[in-house]
Amino acid sequence: MKDYFTQEIINTILTVLIILLLGLMAKSVIAYIKREIAQLEQRIGSEAVNILLNRAADAVESAVIAVNQTFVETLKQQGSFDAAAMEKSFLLAKQKAIAILGESAKEELSLVIGDLEAWMETKIEVYVNRNKQL
Repeated sequence: MKDYFTQEIINTILTVLIILLLGLMAKSVIAYIKREIAQLEQRIGSEAVNILLNRAADAVESAVIAVNQTFVETLKQQGSFDAAAMEKSFLLAKQKAIAILGESAKEELSLVIGDLEAWMETKIEVYVNRNKQL
């Protein structure tokens, strides 16, 4: 029996086993790294979208506040704030928000939101309503 397991045969068997184990370990490590990269990409993507949405919401809020201070308050003090002025203030807020955002943010938001016009109009209404409550 001693003749069957010479040092050379034992070394060959151990080498084959080590190579197999290293292959399995490498496969597991690669799978783990791919999983971690996918999770990281998803988290980065979500963070980028949230940053973009927050930036857009801030732009709309700033536009609503600016129009309220420069246009709406003046007309209210003069007693001439009517439905036409309300519509004009809405359009001014929308134009200011779009100007604040810039073209690249508009394009990115359109990809994320879809109907940017409807989203922006809704946000304007939300911020106008909040300002009325203050």
